[in-house]
This record gives sequence, C-alpha cells and structure tokens, in this order.
Amino acid sequence: MRITIVIAGLGGGGAERVCVNLANAWVERGYKPTILTISQNSRPPAYPIDPRVELRDLGWPRWARSYELNAKAIAPILRGLQVAGCPELIHDIKMLALLRYAILSTAPHIVVSLIDQTNVRVLAAMYEAQARVIVCEVTDARRVTLRAWQRARELLYPRAASVVTPDQAISDWFSARGCQTRAIPSPLMGPSVSTSALPPTPTLPSTPAVPIPTNSTSRKRVITLSRLSMEKRPEWLLRAFASIANDHPDWDLELYGLGPQQNTLEHLAEKLAPPGRIRFRGFTNDPYAVLAGADIFVSASRIEGFGNAIWEALASGVPVIAMDAGPSIAKLVRHGIDGLVVNENTMAALATALERLMTNETERKSFASRAPEVTDRFSLEAALTQWDELLSLSRIH
Repeated sequence: MRITIVIAGLGGGGAERVCVNLANAWVERGYKPTILTISQNSRPPAYPIDPRVELRDLGWPRWARSYELNAKAIAPILRGLQVAGCPELIHDIKMLALLRYAILSTAPHIVVSLIDQTNVRVLAAMYEAQARVIVCEVTDARRVTLRAWQRARELLYPRAASVVTPDQAISDWFSARGCQTRAIPSPLMGPSVSTSALPPTPTLPSTPAVPIPTNSTSRKRVITLSRLSMEKRPEWLLRAFASIANDHPDWDLELYGLGPQQNTLEHLAEKLAPPGRIRFRGFTNDPYAVLAGADIFVSASRIEGFGNAIWEALASGVPVIAMDAGPSIAKLVRHGIDGLVVNENTMAALATALERLMTNETERKSFASRAPEVTDRFSLEAALTQWDELLSLSRIH
C-alpha cells in the first residue's frame, strides 16, 4: 500500500514526531510511505527517518510550472470549492494546484495529512481524486480557532475518509460536525525502542550546540521539553519556579526547545531567578537522553491533543506535573499515582505543585516507579494496530 503523508515541514514538534514515527513504522510493516513536505526546502529534518521512506518537498513558496497550474489542473479544485461553499480558498488556488500535482505524482492509495491548515488544503486539493484522505488533528481542536480557516475546516473535514484525533472527546466533537472519526493516541516509542539502525539526523541549523547534562547528587533538575511559544506557557513555569527557587537552592530548571518567546524568557530568567538556576538548552531530538537525568518533568501548556513529551517523561520514569490542557492529560498522568495534574489554572497552583514534589523525595520515587506503566497503557503497537485497521478500511481497491 502506497501512503503519502503530507505535512508542512519536519521541524521539531509533536506533529512532526508523529509523522516520522508513522512513516518509520509503516515501512517496517511493508507499506510504501512517502513524506511530502510543503515548505521544508533545504532544511534537515529534526528526527531520524528510515532511508526506505521516500522524501519529497513542494518547495513552497515558488513559481508554478505550466503542468502544475493550468485550466485542467484547477478545474476539479474549483468544482470542489463551489460544492463545499467555501470560495474564500480560491485565493490559495496556486498552492492547491501545486499540492494536488505533487500528491498525485506519488500515486497514493491513501493520503494522510497532519495539522489543521494543511488538512484543509489537502482536502480542497484532492477533490475528485481517487485516493482517500485521512486527516490528523494533533491538538484539541475544540479549544483552537483557525480564524479565516475555521469555516473551511468545518465545510471540508466531512469529506475525509476519517478524522484521526488523539482522544475520544475530540473525536466526538468532530463527529457532531458530520465527520467520520477515529481516536488513536500518538504512536510513540519508549526509551527501550532503539532507532540505532536509522541514519543520524543533522542538527537543526538554529539549534545551539549545548551538551546534555548528567544528573549528580548535589543538583536536582526540573525540566520541560516544548516549543517556547505562548500556547505552551513556558513563562508560567519560569515564573512559578523563580518564585520558590530561593527556598530550594539545590534545584535547577532547564527548558529544552526553541520558539519565538526565547529572548523574552531569557531576560525574564535573569530578572527573576538566582544566577544560573534557569537554563535554556535549545532543541534536542533525543528526549530520552535528557529525561534520563531529570527529577521532575513539567508541562505548563494550556492546550494539548495528546501530550507527547508527557508520555516520554513518564516512559522514562520521571514524575510529571501537568496543567490540565485537554482530555488526554488526566488519562496520561494518573494524579497521585505517577504525577500531579494541576486543575487550577494559575501560576500559583503550578508553584504549589512544584514545591510539593521538590520537597517530597518519597512521593517522587513512588511516582517514578509507576510512571513507565504508560508504555503499556498507551503502547506503540496498540496505536499502530488501530492505524492498520483504519488504513485497511479506507483504501479504495
């Protein structure tokens, strides 16, 4: 079965990790996956990709070639937009035509698209094409507005063979809007699953060359792995930690990730925290090397579809503190068993949870002993089996 996976790019993020994990797993299962990126261009991917996976890139933005953009190429797209009632996408016709040509040139049996705006484009581009389209929502769509793209999503998503979401509550929300849905948790690999057979992935150009520290008996580490952007709320974690840092001089906070708030956060750390106690480590594509030396993992995010980094922390035996950011959080983190879920949406509540675990080694060890059970509760094989079933049902023979 030929599967074309469409995603905007292969930077360091949760959707990108899901994309790569699916492609690597599918090639092992005998499928023929192609990853088609829209705007990767010459940048290296953030995560290791099996060399048997074909990589293609649209190279957007660029000029269209005559065989990509012509009356015959755009006719089915325009018909589809008219039928759906969303003429506002006509302004995107060049992109849609290039995307349609690029997808069809891979001769897919099934197209799998990731992330909302790309999903809308793929569904618009593939009108009247034979291959069925599965779209994946990796976040909690109930809490996100796409602004100008919101209406198009509601009109076009019912065309998908299935809308895959990371949690049943999100699937139910799409079902109520006329979509065929399937809830499949993110397909993630635990620290015991080796990727040594895959070629090394070049470091992202913007990644600082920072060595991953090892833990010691004198320093304890609170870490987070996330994009340094508003929806992930790294500022909340920084402020919460800074507010109690003087009372816990043997603890440090380390933030792994890149994003638009980094410069602001660095200045804030200098202002609020004792020198050297909050460190920015840049992006890592080896989270388990980081998590191996962590004492507490924190997610301050306001919205999560599944919570990939939370799963990875639990799989590594690290106690987790997570703010309630969606229906999957309380399923991933069993409050009082392997971590703490902060339901009160304040920085003060986050600081209280931090102080509770920082001062209670017995509770940390208890949580750590139960945390790896997440690999059985949400296993890679279970997710891939659900995907196998969906692919079998969706394929047009």
